[in-house]
Amino acid sequence: MPNQISNISPKILIITLISIGFNNYFLPTDAKETGKALIESTCKKTQYPEECISALESDPGSFTANVTGLTRIAVEKSATKLVETLHIVETLVLNATDYLTWGFLVNCRDTYNISVPQIQRGLQAFDRLKFDKSYESVEAVNNAVIGCDRQGWTLPILTQVNRALFRLTKDTMMILHLLF
Repeated sequence: MPNQISNISPKILIITLISIGFNNYFLPTDAKETGKALIESTCKKTQYPEECISALESDPGSFTANVTGLTRIAVEKSATKLVETLHIVETLVLNATDYLTWGFLVNCRDTYNISVPQIQRGLQAFDRLKFDKSYESVEAVNNAVIGCDRQGWTLPILTQVNRALFRLTKDTMMILHLLF
């Protein structure tokens, strides 16, 4: 019996060492990071890193999340920012003083209204690990912002909220892309 145990132990030891070496070589260093370090390293891969860091750090769950968890938080933040932007646009619609501005704002509002269920489906897709579908939903919101901006109206408050939503969704798309 002692011979069988001594024969197994070196095999297990070799497999364990190979496994550790494999994991250390092939897993990205981000997989080992957590907290502020993971937030910063993830956001450095985005187009607007400072805004990304600020958005993720505003959620306490980010400090204990892995990359997948951070990405989920980023999608949630995008959904929340979309709803906030929609409320601002709705207020602008109600307070529009001329027909052309009102029409422009109604178009933006309607586009954002369509985007809300899209990003909600994107969150559901994320939970089913269909990251590509989640990406598409965030991309649809990003395209809605671009469409609203392309109408050519320059209302400072709208420009400001659209810029924030555009940047957040753009960064969220880049983070989502890390998962597939």
